[in-house]
Amino acid sequence: MKKNITLKGISASVGIALGPIFIIENEKPLEVIKQKCSSVEVEIDKLTSSLSATQAKVLGLKSAMANTLSSEELELYDAYLEILKDPELKANTIDYIKEEKCNVDFALQQITSVYIYDLEALDDPYLRARAEDIRMLNRMLVNIIQGRVEPEIVLTSPSILVAESLSTNQLAAINAKQILGVVTAKGGKTDHIAILLKSMGIPALVGMGKAISTLKKESYLIIDCNQGMLLVNPIQEIVLQYELLKEKQFLDFERQIKFSQSKATTLSGKELSVCANVGDIEDMQKAFQFGADGVGLFRTEMCFLESKNFPTEESHFQKYTSILKEFPKALHTIRLLDFGSDKPLVYLKNKIEENPALGSRALRLGFEYYKELLKPQLRALLRLSQQFNLQLLCPMIADIEDLLEIKEKINLEFHQLINEGFEIRKIPSIGIMVEIPNIILQPQAVAKKADFFSFGTNDLAQFLMAADRTNDRVTHYLPRAKESLLFLIENFTKVAHEEGKKVSVCGELASDEECLSTFIRIGIDSLSMPPNLIPGIKEAIRNSP
Repeated sequence: MKKNITLKGISASVGIALGPIFIIENEKPLEVIKQKCSSVEVEIDKLTSSLSATQAKVLGLKSAMANTLSSEELELYDAYLEILKDPELKANTIDYIKEEKCNVDFALQQITSVYIYDLEALDDPYLRARAEDIRMLNRMLVNIIQGRVEPEIVLTSPSILVAESLSTNQLAAINAKQILGVVTAKGGKTDHIAILLKSMGIPALVGMGKAISTLKKESYLIIDCNQGMLLVNPIQEIVLQYELLKEKQFLDFERQIKFSQSKATTLSGKELSVCANVGDIEDMQKAFQFGADGVGLFRTEMCFLESKNFPTEESHFQKYTSILKEFPKALHTIRLLDFGSDKPLVYLKNKIEENPALGSRALRLGFEYYKELLKPQLRALLRLSQQFNLQLLCPMIADIEDLLEIKEKINLEFHQLINEGFEIRKIPSIGIMVEIPNIILQPQAVAKKADFFSFGTNDLAQFLMAADRTNDRVTHYLPRAKESLLFLIENFTKVAHEEGKKVSVCGELASDEECLSTFIRIGIDSLSMPPNLIPGIKEAIRNSP
């Protein structure tokens, strides 16, 4: 047996895991053959009963995970139920059965394959990953129709799971207490399974490729999510090092959390706010738990993406209220709608664009569909500013004209609400998400017009490097943008501060400790990052000169 083999993967979670391997055999391919049916009605009845049975199975999986996942994470299973209840899925399958006079399992396979193809063609990695969900649900349906039973995965002792891929229904069927870690050949960070594993605190490496085929049943593994590394059959000395490292990381995090509720001040007395990126209730709870000084980026996309119709003013109001009340006294930086044709909405017949990152997205889309998309959101947020401390962050601002247009619309809705009897004292501060290079090239002009600035370093990097950050073939260019980004941030911040305006950094650069000394030196006012990273960054600030 070879010792000390190192393999690279994509870290889908955090932490370190050590333990024996448990190899999950690949699922056998579905055997679906087109056959002439003797009765269309019988096949339609099979479809109806299989949809009902699969819904019941999904509810069972949700129940099995109820004590492991938060209520927000359990909504994943509600999303599966929505797919199974989708009248279009059923209607299209019935039409196919009638037209082809064929068996229901073949019809389902054909219809879902179209959905899968369409999803995999999208640029957005989150939506591409939804193709796996459709594939999993189709497998569940076909198994029920054909009377097939998938082999049960039974862990008799704590192990590291290794598989070609792992589905959420497989995960739900395994005793989570026995899972030390997970390694898969396929997948990425945005897959539902990766998101769940991270939420469950299970170290995971995905996208390992063909390398996992070299792993044997008698192997001992170490998952190092810090390095995106899998160690196979390490020597005893390395095992001991990782056992100590795992214990140290646990103790470090416990210590960091203990002090995370306090402000972060450098050894020389400079204070730097560390805020949280938030998109749902659980994120907000973690922001409070991990000592965020505020919310530096409140994402509002899910209110649009989770809705079957244009979200109403009231639905925006209720959704945001349910999240904001988890951290009521914080300053919340609310980013206005920020999506485009890469996230198709069932209620918006928006043309799929070849380059959605450069197309009609964010406020461009909001201006185009003002009454349907942007107006209800603006009114809801202005009303919420009566109860909470909010400031509005405007994405995809390309020039002064964009900024003036959104300010005009906010002012219009403010006065309209006043006329309707709402007691709103003032318009919240209006800031720019600095992500389009043209804005950085005219700092004096924009610094006079906007109230604050937040650097969106992820999008800014892709525009600087002409490298789509959703395209795996060119993402290796993005890390090379770091020095240019820091140069631009420094020059822009100097001008903004001369005008008395605050500057924040969000995106991956905000939590990059290599950049921290630069941010402190140039006087960045705040950083915004995932909540779980806040305690560590605060400690790093306190140890900085």
